[in-house]
Amino acid sequence: MKIPFHKAFKRLLITASAAAALLCLLLLVKHLPQSESQKQDYQQLASTEYDTVFFSMYPIDSFREEDFSYYRGMTLCKSTYCIPSLSVLKDYLRQAARSGNQITTAYLGIRPELAEPRKLQKLLARYPDIHFEILLPCSSAEYWKSLSQKDYERTLSAFCSLLATAAEIPNANFYFYDAEEWLISNPGNYLDDGSVNEDIAGMLVTHSDSDHGYLVTAENAESDAWNLTSLTGALRAASLSYPDLDGSRIVFFGDSVIGNSTDSTSIPGVVAGLTGAEIYNCGYGGNSAAMAPDIPISLPGIVDAFFREDLSVLPRDTQVYAGISDYLENASSDKPLCFVIYYGLNDYFSGYPISSEDPYDITTYSGAVRTAVRLIRANAPDAQIILCAPNFSAIFENGTEPHGVDGSVLTDYVDALLALSEELQTDALDTYHDLGITPENQGEYLADQVHPNNICRFRIGSALSRLVKAP
Repeated sequence: MKIPFHKAFKRLLITASAAAALLCLLLLVKHLPQSESQKQDYQQLASTEYDTVFFSMYPIDSFREEDFSYYRGMTLCKSTYCIPSLSVLKDYLRQAARSGNQITTAYLGIRPELAEPRKLQKLLARYPDIHFEILLPCSSAEYWKSLSQKDYERTLSAFCSLLATAAEIPNANFYFYDAEEWLISNPGNYLDDGSVNEDIAGMLVTHSDSDHGYLVTAENAESDAWNLTSLTGALRAASLSYPDLDGSRIVFFGDSVIGNSTDSTSIPGVVAGLTGAEIYNCGYGGNSAAMAPDIPISLPGIVDAFFREDLSVLPRDTQVYAGISDYLENASSDKPLCFVIYYGLNDYFSGYPISSEDPYDITTYSGAVRTAVRLIRANAPDAQIILCAPNFSAIFENGTEPHGVDGSVLTDYVDALLALSEELQTDALDTYHDLGITPENQGEYLADQVHPNNICRFRIGSALSRLVKAP
C-alpha cells in the first residue's frame, strides 16, 4: 500500500527529530562529568581565578597549592579527579580555556600508557600560548613488581615511546623520575604505590622550577629509557629485602649529614622507609664530636642530655632539640635500642685534634666519640651502637689539606673512627671508602661537595638498614 507523501514526510520528520534528539543526548552524555569530583573540578575551573592549572592521570592530592605559590609565584587550580584518557584531558583544557583566566602554565600528570605520544602532541599544540610542565608518574618499586609480565612490557614500552618523543613537543617540558632508585625503592616516599608523600611532591615542584636534572632532552631520552628498563627489570628479577625492624628504636646522633635533612629521603627517613623502624633524628647541623670554646654543646653533651632527659641545655631551634623531644614524648620503652653516631666532617673542617694522652678528652675527636659510647653503654647496656666514618668531601683539596695543630687530613679522622669501632667493639659503617665516592664522580653523590645527595643518602640508609640487628 502506498503511503501518501505528506504522511511519509511527517514520518521522516519524526524519525529525523528522534535521531537528532538521540544525537544531542549522546553528545550531552559524552560531555557530562562522569563523577562528583569531576563536576566539582569543572565548577572550580569556572568560578575561581588562577593562572596555572594542574590536571593529572594519577593522584595529586599530596601536591600543595602553597608550594606553587611560594616557589613559583603561581595561583593554581588543581583537579581532584584522576583523568582516565586524553579525551577527558581535552575536556579539562577546554573548560580552563573558557574560564576567562589567562593561563600561562599547565602542569599535567601524564601516564604514558594512557597517552599516545602523537595524540598528546596534537592536543598540546592547540594551546601554543600555554607552557606545559609534564610530570611523568613516580611509580613505586612495588608497583613495577606487581605488574604481570604482559602489563609490565606494555607499560615499559609506553614509557620508552613517550620519552623518545618528549623533546619534540615545543611548548612542553617533560620531567622523569621513575628511573631513580632513591625515589622508587623507598616505601617511605609514598602514601601508596602510586602516590608520593607531600615532601616528595614539593620536591618535584621545585625541581621543575630550578633543577632541570630530571628534564627529558633529546640527549638523555635514550639513557632515561635504558635506566628505567634496567632498574625495573632488576627490581622484578631480584628479591631485595631489608630486615623487619618494626620492633626497634633507632636514635641518630650526627652533624648536618644527619640533621639537615628530615624527610623520607633523609638517612633516618630511608632507614624507616626500608625497615619500618621507629627512628629519631637527633642530628645537629654544624656540630662536632669534639668540644670547643666556641660551640655550646658537642656529642658527649648531647648524649648526656638525652639520657638525663634535659632539653634545657639544647638550642631550641635545632633538629637535635626536636629529635630528643620527640623521643622523650613518643618512644616505645619496650623496643630494643640502636644508636647511630655520624660525626667527623666538622671536626676535620675545624681542625680539632684527633686524640690526646687522655683517651676520654672530649676536646678531641676520638675522646669525644669514646666518651659518647661509654655514656650509651652506662645507660643502655643492651643497645646496639653503629659508628659511621665521615664521608668523602671534595673541599679542602678533597680532604687532603692538613688542618689543625696536628696537621690531620680527612682520612685520619676516618681511620680513627674505624679504630675506635674495633677497640670498643661496636658495629661500623665506612661511608668514606665503601660508597665509592672519588674526586671524579663526587658530583653524582654529593649535593655541595660535602653533603650526600638523595642518591647517596639512600645508599647510606640502605647500608645502615642491613647493619641494624632485628629484634
